[in-house]
Amino acid sequence: MLGYVYIEALPDEQVTVFYSQDHLHEPDTQNTLSQVLKSTPNACFTSVPLEELRNLQKKGVGNLSEKAMSSEQQAKVVAFFKMAKQKKASDIHFLIGMNDVCIVQLRIHGELQTIAQLEKQEGLTLASTIIMSMCDVTEKSFNPNRPQDGRVRKEFLNELGLFGARYAHTPAEFGLYVVMRVLPDDGSQPPTLEELGFLPQQRLLIERMLARPEGIIIISGPTGSGKSTSLRSFSDYYLTLTNYQKRLYTLEDPPEGLIYGAVQSPVIADKSDPDAVSLAWTRSISASLRLDPDAMIIGEIRDSHSLRSALTAAKSGHLVQTTLHANDALGIIDRLTDTLDVPLNHVADADVLIGLIAQRLIQLLCPFCKQDWTKVCGQLTPEQSQFILRHCDPDKVFFRNREGCSHCVTGITGRKIIAEVLSPDAEFMTRYRQVGKAAAKHYWLTSLQGITKRQHAEYYLNAGLVDPFDLDNQSPLDEKGWQFLDEEGSCNA
Repeated sequence: MLGYVYIEALPDEQVTVFYSQDHLHEPDTQNTLSQVLKSTPNACFTSVPLEELRNLQKKGVGNLSEKAMSSEQQAKVVAFFKMAKQKKASDIHFLIGMNDVCIVQLRIHGELQTIAQLEKQEGLTLASTIIMSMCDVTEKSFNPNRPQDGRVRKEFLNELGLFGARYAHTPAEFGLYVVMRVLPDDGSQPPTLEELGFLPQQRLLIERMLARPEGIIIISGPTGSGKSTSLRSFSDYYLTLTNYQKRLYTLEDPPEGLIYGAVQSPVIADKSDPDAVSLAWTRSISASLRLDPDAMIIGEIRDSHSLRSALTAAKSGHLVQTTLHANDALGIIDRLTDTLDVPLNHVADADVLIGLIAQRLIQLLCPFCKQDWTKVCGQLTPEQSQFILRHCDPDKVFFRNREGCSHCVTGITGRKIIAEVLSPDAEFMTRYRQVGKAAAKHYWLTSLQGITKRQHAEYYLNAGLVDPFDLDNQSPLDEKGWQFLDEEGSCNA
């Protein structure tokens, strides 16, 4: 069923295309008919009243014949997913119309690599095929003139060892920009906290947070910083800790990976209507409290309404995990109060806000082809050399070989987390409310032995695991020290 068009493939392979005579001039109808005409020029086109069209669609004699239109295009899309899986890519990009072609790129270890160039029309055909015949949570028509998104059906991904894939496109100056997020199927064996990259002190804090019966844990970071993976790992630890005798309920848009033992629920709303999306999240959070959960995952805090609902859940005897966009651990509180407009006294409570985690992903050097200081120092500019000598130990630092080898991709073998993990106590919250953010930072780093992302990054740098220039892009090596308030209220560096 595709809007105002129905395609019937008979046993003799004759293809008949029925369309509503009163909706022939609809853009979606025109686009679908055009696609069928190009792929099956011998098809028979017949106009019918809308009522008759709907009856044909309900009978489902032919569905959208894959033989007639989609099988070849679907196979091409699946081939791109297969390549993405093999290369451990997180995303597939189609830049349809850039330089008058369709450029296909994979994001591998955080960097984009061009893998193919297609004809512009072929790119549009692939995008149309994905929306109209490969997605199960989407609109029923392809419209390149406005944003659309969806979820690729599992039948196309299961054999590849993928949990799923998200599709999204938006009009761009050059044409159409398409991104598909690739979701690996690691639900049966999610990465451990150690495998993710958390340091021993940080792992202990996280484990203590997840042993709490109630409160909210917030993970922050930019898009692509591994927040969803961390949530899956946290959930696996929680369920194992409770011997799978507690109910973990998740609200996601859509679920981004299997969490074995959890009840996972998608939040479904009209993505073209921001108010409808906000309302759907708020209602879903409130409704979930009637489903007897012990712990909850709320995929993302989007606005003040969803935040207040999450806080209500945390204050009513539930352990809540969620994500938010913020630059650092303490910046999460700023986001809650300034951007999301929730009073400070509602969140600055150590019994409610039990975990603040900020994370980034940094690239790991290939151990087989990385280069030491003596090999690269002659290739650097004077400014680059001075930068390394000022901020690094040349005897410990190693550099990326961008030509790579058989063991890596352009000198990189994977990524690890650098993080700030803060478990506020009553004294921290008191200082935050009464003295200010700087005083709270000082208390965190001194009395609570907090570790900043910059300090976490130094661990990898001194171990020769990361390139200092790549690391500088994620966590600046010349970043100024924290500014603290001492006990008397004066400022110290």
